Amino acid sequence: MLRRCILIGSIGWCLLSSVLAQERYRVVSYNVENLFDTRHDIGKRDEEFTPEGRLHWTQSRYTEKLQKISRAIYASGEGQMPTFVGLCEIENRRVLDDLTTKTVLAEADYGIAHRESSDRRGIDVAFLYKRACFRILRENVIPVKSEQDTTFRTREILYVSGILTTPDSLRRDTFHFFVCHFPSMAGGESQSEWKRKLAASSLKNCIDSIQRQNPKAAIILMGDFNGKADRPALKTVLKAKRSDARKIENTGLYNTGYYLLYGTHGSYKYKGEWQTIDHIIVSGILLNGKHMFQAEKHLTPYAAKFLLEEDSSYFGYKPWRTFVGPRYVGGYSDHLPIYLDLH
Repeated sequence: MLRRCILIGSIGWCLLSSVLAQERYRVVSYNVENLFDTRHDIGKRDEEFTPEGRLHWTQSRYTEKLQKISRAIYASGEGQMPTFVGLCEIENRRVLDDLTTKTVLAEADYGIAHRESSDRRGIDVAFLYKRACFRILRENVIPVKSEQDTTFRTREILYVSGILTTPDSLRRDTFHFFVCHFPSMAGGESQSEWKRKLAASSLKNCIDSIQRQNPKAAIILMGDFNGKADRPALKTVLKAKRSDARKIENTGLYNTGYYLLYGTHGSYKYKGEWQTIDHIIVSGILLNGKHMFQAEKHLTPYAAKFLLEEDSSYFGYKPWRTFVGPRYVGGYSDHLPIYLDLH
């Protein structure tokens, strides 16, 4: 009788362990290429995204863009709505409300974290999360300022902390998310690198502060960093290493897209070259087996056929974008979504 009880208990635990192992919490990062509404916001240089503006941005085009972006996010979940979504190049809270309530994403019941940025064009970052399994504890922004150039303005980094809980409540812990859109390479990559290093320094200071209080903190950085994994802002200032490194330290930062550095695919294509300037970077404790949740070692660019078009200037395919210069082509974005699963 005792053996039978032990056997039944063992089988039950194995079944429970199997169910827990199958749970996944997908983290998606997506630069959506100028998701603007059709109104002019006072103080922002967004006049071109109005019906009378240079881009003739009408309500029908805006509605189509919302539907396309929601389809890309929904599809990137591959059968299950992503748990977390970091977005770059959204204009304001209004477009986020429309995206999460007037499209297929409404069924996910996403909460929204967003703050207006200092960007002169009015483009912000945002964070969506499933209310069913994540409760926000704190939300604010990290400013990026230059002591040498007081006129310098760029997008702040969005910081969100909260509690991730499994449906059975057997696992729960605090996660720290940072959604980033580092300054662009306008004016040349090397000439503008100081701006991205400045953003990386502000970000690193905040992460160091969290880890001083809790060396086992679960931290995830995501977004468009406007630079490859080996560029100074990421490699030298942020100190993000390869996620497949032999030794993974709890407080280290590891870039799950490093393996794509010299690959033949990525999240963005420039002059025929696939590259990854969108990244998901995690603290080492999410990779080395010492936390109740673990992340995959490698992110994945979501390259569904409907997100691509033929690359007539070079070879193969490229992301099907919304605009090419001022010409409307009606695609999704010039970036592909990237994703990483937590288990």
